[in-house]
Amino acid sequence: MNTLDQFQINIQNSQNHIVIDASQLEAAACYLLQSEKVNQADISLAVFDNPTVRELNQQYLAHDYDTDVLSFLLDCQIDPAQQIPEIRGAGKTIEGEVIVSAEMAVAMAEKYQWSAENELLLYVVHGLLHLCGYDDLSESELQLMRTREQQIFDHWGLKIPRREE
Repeated sequence: MNTLDQFQINIQNSQNHIVIDASQLEAAACYLLQSEKVNQADISLAVFDNPTVRELNQQYLAHDYDTDVLSFLLDCQIDPAQQIPEIRGAGKTIEGEVIVSAEMAVAMAEKYQWSAENELLLYVVHGLLHLCGYDDLSESELQLMRTREQQIFDHWGLKIPRREE
């Protein structure tokens, strides 16, 4: 089920907008967690349609709008001896959930002129980076998040289409 014993990635696909390659998503999640120097992780990754993600967004965050990704950090323990300021996941043991909208990925992929699978992968990467400790609430944090997303995508030789926030 998991590529590395230290990472448990559970994938639930509850949509029919795009075909999900669970092994690719699992490998991508493990790659990101490794590159973030996360000690251990138990991640639940769920792929839904827009109405389901919107309902979860309303229920848990009181946001009444469609969104591409939700992430929930359920538990995080940090080994201070392994912390590295530039690498937010370093030394962490995390448990969390990442919820992505395949329907949104299909729509945005057309807008950004790349595949829905890559758009969905971007949502997964973004959600996992949130669990590692990255944020996007300020301009500087958003730039750091975008830089880190591209560094992860460099592993697959993919350029993320530019987004104006």
